[in-house]
Amino acid sequence: MATNERTAPAGRSADALLAAYAAAAGRWFGLAGVLMALETVFTVVRWGALAWIAQGVMDHSTAQDVQCLAVFAGASVLALVAGWTAGELRRRGARTVAGHLRRRLAGALVPTARRIRETEPAEAALTMVDLVDSVADYHAQIAPLRRSAPLSMLAVLAVVAVLHWPAAIVLILTSALLPVNMRLAGLFAQDGADRQWAATQRLNAVVLDSFRGLRTLRELHATGRRGRTLRTAAERLNTATMSVLRRAFLSGLVMDVVLTFSIAVNATYIGLSLLGYVRVPHAPGLTLFTGLTVLLLCPMYFAPMRALASAFHQRERAAVAAGAIGALVEDLPAEAPRAVRPRLSAPAGVSLRAVRFRYPGAAYDAIAADADIAPATWTVITGASGAGKSTLLSLIAGQRPPSTGAVRWMTASGWQAPALGAAAWVGQHTVLLDATVGDNIRLGRPDATDHQLEQAVDAAGLRPVIERLPGGLDTRLGEGGWGVSTGEVRRIAIARAFVRGAGLWVLDEPTAHLDADSEHDVVEALRRATRGCTVIIATHSAALAAAADTVLAIDNGRLHHANLVSAR
Repeated sequence: MATNERTAPAGRSADALLAAYAAAAGRWFGLAGVLMALETVFTVVRWGALAWIAQGVMDHSTAQDVQCLAVFAGASVLALVAGWTAGELRRRGARTVAGHLRRRLAGALVPTARRIRETEPAEAALTMVDLVDSVADYHAQIAPLRRSAPLSMLAVLAVVAVLHWPAAIVLILTSALLPVNMRLAGLFAQDGADRQWAATQRLNAVVLDSFRGLRTLRELHATGRRGRTLRTAAERLNTATMSVLRRAFLSGLVMDVVLTFSIAVNATYIGLSLLGYVRVPHAPGLTLFTGLTVLLLCPMYFAPMRALASAFHQRERAAVAAGAIGALVEDLPAEAPRAVRPRLSAPAGVSLRAVRFRYPGAAYDAIAADADIAPATWTVITGASGAGKSTLLSLIAGQRPPSTGAVRWMTASGWQAPALGAAAWVGQHTVLLDATVGDNIRLGRPDATDHQLEQAVDAAGLRPVIERLPGGLDTRLGEGGWGVSTGEVRRIAIARAFVRGAGLWVLDEPTAHLDADSEHDVVEALRRATRGCTVIIATHSAALAAAADTVLAIDNGRLHHANLVSAR
């Protein structure tokens, strides 16, 4: 399948995406291109001075040797400075492109983007880290070359034509073959880049899944089988990569043959002319100065073409990367939205009117809901695994928009659409960072005061846990929550939500995988923390259902009232 058809957003080709992504660093790449052209000019002067020195040595004339040495040294220094500065500008441009793309990706991957299709972590990591660099590095190489290559080649060709026009004709004839070779190489490289991208995605997914499920794999004695899967994915990536390298090597070999032939023809012609065996009618006579200068400039004429050929191979990988990035950032703002946390301190009611949600490509609705949830009540949503409870919660919390219908919050200022970040969210899996307990709680509100932190600890029933830990709130937890139990991790999540001060809580299986005692502690913590708030919980827990004011059930994707439980 063609790259653009698979990864590029509809209506935008990979070339258009690549061009759009380079715009952020156009100034740096433009300056780099000018300096690269100046580097060529200084190098031409340097080789000319060197050839003049050689002519003087041959003629036993040293009258201008000092001036020529000064010109040679000065041109060498200027060429070095221009080349180094151009390299720095190219690197700065690459950083600008990469930073611009990562900001856009951050805006696309975080929940504020309200994406219907959630990106797999392996795909997101590969895109954010590897593919962005592929696009940035490609532009750092190709963008300055597109500006400098024509100028550099014309400058060299003009000097060669002035010195000895038959040599310029040889350069023109041989360079005409190179675009054909580059085009054929690109056609072969595109399919290889597609295969390499698919193999890379597969390997990343296998590695990530393996690390996630390492404990389960070990308990099921399936590590050997998983290892074979990992080895197979790695071998497929190795095969795809070697295929790309072989095609690049073959294309480079053809180009080297053409360049070597051109330089060899000119070298042979100049040598025979200097010896007097060859004479082209109406051509100017050759001297050591003109012959040596032409020979020194021949490789310079083809140097930009070689660099463009190398970038041409990188283009296929960059095109695949641009399509993958474009699939994530298309139809999103050019810059990531600023983190603005809406306030919803009072309890809010929730209204679901003809709400339907269907995942892209699905043949049926995942959820259909019509319901009203009163403020300051507990509502439990039950249903079989996979019934759509988590999807419904994401609609209520504003994490994704419904396909049809409307979700509204009843606030003190009237009905409003869900504001992502205004509700307190506690998901099935609590993420704890490798940081202190206090820092993990403050994720819910970074500017929380010490007093607010203590209130959250008391509300979540964490005081006994904090007193047990050696450093209290300053105790550093290992990544994933080393040092605390699963039930204590859930209470940290409750404290994190409490410190937000939100009047609407949305919880997804907050007591899953807990024993009876831990579940009881978590339910009690929730009762304290959510007093006076609107609470909506998706759960299988009978204990949570018993604590609810209203129980809703999802059957076959449809939400309906199950029963009314007495108030707490």
